[in-house]
Amino acid sequence: MALKHRLVTPLGGTRDLGSHKGPGLGVMVDILSGVMSGAVYGDLFYRTDRQERRVQDVGHCFAAIDPARFRPLAEFKRDIDDMFDALKSSPKADGHTRIWIAGEPDAECEAKRRHDGIPLAPALVSQCNELAEGLGVSPLT
Repeated sequence: MALKHRLVTPLGGTRDLGSHKGPGLGVMVDILSGVMSGAVYGDLFYRTDRQERRVQDVGHCFAAIDPARFRPLAEFKRDIDDMFDALKSSPKADGHTRIWIAGEPDAECEAKRRHDGIPLAPALVSQCNELAEGLGVSPLT
């Protein structure tokens, strides 16, 4: 639907359809988290002796952006809500019933685990209970 109406430019496909955007975003991430921090970027791991030395040299970049520095916060919140509403009301792909916004799966998982607890593998529970018994403390229930 988005391609038919040209509402969203894809991150792949032909140059006419915006194929440059995906690699462009990838390069931006490599610059911020690799080049800027002095860590591995692109195929540097394979072009140097890092692979033989088993040096991963992974870099990270964290950024905090205050929307209020750009515009009134109430306007930003209104527009971001509108953007998310528009995304979520888009036609779903065949076989899908929901459109997820970044962070939603994690937030819902956190809420579920706060309510129901964190699931533990039976083998881990058994090991913890053996340790608890050896230490004379209460086992997990």
